[in-house]
Amino acid sequence: MLNDLYQFETLEQLTARIQEEPLLDSQRQALFAEYDRYFHYANIEQWNKLVRVCEALRVVGWAGREPVEAIAEKWINGSYYSGLRTRTFTTIEGTSKGWSKRGNSFVIDGGHDLANYGISALATQRNPLPKNPIRLVGSGNYQRSAQPFVDSLEELREQLDRDMRQELYGDDFGYLGIYCWFSHHDDPSPSVRYEYFHTEQDVPPDFAAGYYIRPRLQVGKLAKRRGQLKLEITRHFTRQEGELPIETQKEMFKQDLMEIISVLEEKLKKKKSPYRTDLMITDLGAVLAKW
Repeated sequence: MLNDLYQFETLEQLTARIQEEPLLDSQRQALFAEYDRYFHYANIEQWNKLVRVCEALRVVGWAGREPVEAIAEKWINGSYYSGLRTRTFTTIEGTSKGWSKRGNSFVIDGGHDLANYGISALATQRNPLPKNPIRLVGSGNYQRSAQPFVDSLEELREQLDRDMRQELYGDDFGYLGIYCWFSHHDDPSPSVRYEYFHTEQDVPPDFAAGYYIRPRLQVGKLAKRRGQLKLEITRHFTRQEGELPIETQKEMFKQDLMEIISVLEEKLKKKKSPYRTDLMITDLGAVLAKW
């Protein structure tokens, strides 16, 4: 298997080759040796081989070693980055590297190997690890009174990443992106101060500050991104909600999450998806009980 590991172009070909013969411990150990060999990758050729090794280990299993995935992506600033990540989205120390275009290939920023290997694309793992499908994203700006709740949301995100059993839910759905956008009337910069109101009727008479009318839950559409089906929903918090006691805010958000999962469940049901939202709800309930 190792002899032709790097010869296959598609993931299907690689998987079929691995599965056509009984898995021997010696084969897995050989893959581990390749993984260790390219762990400290220094050029695009080594990185692309490391990706292929991680794809193969995803198929055969990591046994007693911690599973990782090799991901390369183009960030919003146009730069390319790569690294090895765990199922909890943690990047393995020392593996995160930036890349710059050089000729028809790429070189590592600050690296010593500047050779052109004639490889025009950074590989990224095509069978990534199953990860928590409930992904919380917070806004960069928020009113000061919401700080304890924002900190608590970060703790919840870490608990979800750690405790959800995504490997049991199925492969028919990727992730639910939940964006938490807050009012920030007390921002240090007057030019970006504004509040959210859920309806025009909620705006006080003669309200002179900046504001936006946004629904409590703004629901997007099921759509594909990088081959994964995803749903994005934004929760807009008013100034009044941001001033509530922390325990009240948490209970309110627990209800929001259950409502959001119900929205997802209904959308997947219409697609006749076999995705196990029932197990997701059970696990989410267990996490929220400890939050």
